[in-house]
Amino acid sequence: MLFRCLILLVSIFMSACSIAKEQPIEHHQQSKQLLTMSEDIKLLLIREMLAVEEGMQALLSSIAKGQWHTSAEIAKKIQSSYILKQSLTAEQKAHLHHSLPEQFIKLDHSFHEYAGMLAHAAEAKNSDVVNFYFYKMTDSCVQCHSRYAREKFPGFSAATVKH
Repeated sequence: MLFRCLILLVSIFMSACSIAKEQPIEHHQQSKQLLTMSEDIKLLLIREMLAVEEGMQALLSSIAKGQWHTSAEIAKKIQSSYILKQSLTAEQKAHLHHSLPEQFIKLDHSFHEYAGMLAHAAEAKNSDVVNFYFYKMTDSCVQCHSRYAREKFPGFSAATVKH
């Protein structure tokens, strides 16, 4: 039963985390606004999303196998995978800070915090807590993509998404 739940979660995650290069990230509020982001920053964001997707897939596999040490290592890598922060110049950071909505930044921060909590739970070999934080990480992806990338992920249309 646990394995089926994990498969369902990864299916949801994979649907939510496939970012393509050519479409912009969007901010949906009362009026639809496109985020203005330079191509180099977009490429870094894409790299981060692809790395997160790969990590989440590996994490699901290691959790399902009870490989707690591996799960903790992967979660720690995801927690510190701030490719954007690690690769941006001061000017790019300032531009990005002004371009991204506050809620986007909060969701990103929560996602990485949940990865750290998952790592801690994996070190303690606590499968219930590990699964909870895997869910929270996936939910963060879904929330972000349903708010800021609906055109990329049409399954998150305004009519079907509740925040």
